Amino acid sequence: MRWLWVALAVLAMTVSFLTSSPGVLAVMLAIAGISLFCAVFAFAARRIEQNARPDTALLTPEVLAHIREKAKRERAAATAAAPKAIPRDS
Repeated sequence: MRWLWVALAVLAMTVSFLTSSPGVLAVMLAIAGISLFCAVFAFAARRIEQNARPDTALLTPEVLAHIREKAKRERAAATAAAPKAIPRDS
């Protein structure tokens, strides 16, 4: 679809260069601008889609909850095992 936007923009620019009518020129320039705008976003969406992590690689809420609980337990064990600070008398 992204190449269709580029082709439409090229076609609209070609027609706008060849026409002598101001109305057709305005319409073709508008079509070319809108088509180029859509083409840029289509190419960006494709690039983002290629670099995105697949949905199957995402963690489920249950797994995330389990990881959070494990981190809480480890944090509690680390604070319990940490030596207490000895207050100094000044």
